Amino acid sequence: MDTTTIGVDVAKSVFQVSLANRAGRVLSRRRLSRVGFERFRCEQPQAEIVLEACATAHHWARTAQGHGHRPKLLHAQYVRPYVRRNKTDAADADALLQAARDPQLRPVPVKSVDQQALQGLHRIRSQWVDTRRQRICLARGLLAEFGLHLPAGASAVVPRLRQALGRAPAVLHGSLEFVLEEIQDLESRLHEIDRRLGQIARRDPVAQRLLTIPGIGIITATALVGSMSDIHAFHRSRQFSAWLGLTPREYSSGQSRRLGGISKRGDRYLRMLLTHGARSALLKAHRQAAKDPGGLSRLQRWVLEVERRTHHNKATIALANKLGRIVWSVWSREESYRRVN
Repeated sequence: MDTTTIGVDVAKSVFQVSLANRAGRVLSRRRLSRVGFERFRCEQPQAEIVLEACATAHHWARTAQGHGHRPKLLHAQYVRPYVRRNKTDAADADALLQAARDPQLRPVPVKSVDQQALQGLHRIRSQWVDTRRQRICLARGLLAEFGLHLPAGASAVVPRLRQALGRAPAVLHGSLEFVLEEIQDLESRLHEIDRRLGQIARRDPVAQRLLTIPGIGIITATALVGSMSDIHAFHRSRQFSAWLGLTPREYSSGQSRRLGGISKRGDRYLRMLLTHGARSALLKAHRQAAKDPGGLSRLQRWVLEVERRTHHNKATIALANKLGRIVWSVWSREESYRRVN
């Protein structure tokens, strides 16, 4: 069989496979179990295997590389338009074959095991941060019903919550103690995972270079290293910012060009971290301006001017966009950030 391309619609236990020749004609379709797919992958001659960049796709891409195949991961959003009529597993596999022939669709780089493990640490940390916030909001809301106020900020909640327990109704004492213990336990877990991320950042040369950029800390640097397999997949810094969803959304036709807010496409977690980093860098610029205006860098003067002309939040997003472009430059050129006064 003259098979050159294999489209695979992956799932937990059922794998739909479509085999096509060099001309793009589908030669056969198969529905395989997990064990059957592993056997099929080993027995099949070397070919290009196309998958959607979804859950477990990077694992299957790495195993395909181990057997001499050429994996190609495509973003699910760009594969969807190639699905004809009704959505089925077979239609999805055929759509992968059609999308693979489009030269304008750039494949998603395959992540290594270390990158996915690092990304997994960030996913765990994000879940724990959300859980801690939920428990703090629960305690704050319950105590507010009895006139007991807890201050804003996670760091001040634990000591004030312990003090407020004595004035809360006796019925709630035991349950609020459990909430307090859970908050403390989550904080210790977050401290441990932050320590691990710090160790990883100290060993990784890319993370060390990213840490020289204003507004980029250990969390953001390691998240970028874990999410981006090949920075050279982006030929320009604007492409990287667009991938992060920090460039304007455009709706243009003819002579009319409309630019709106940021597109918010790409990785929401990375965009959030860069936005928080930009907010911190903007606050530092204000402090520097109040202390020594002559010591401001060119980047700080620029963002303060943007804030004066527009709004604090718009300036924050503009700085996040700028930081994304600086990340691309520092990473792709393999050099540390140089401050310009």
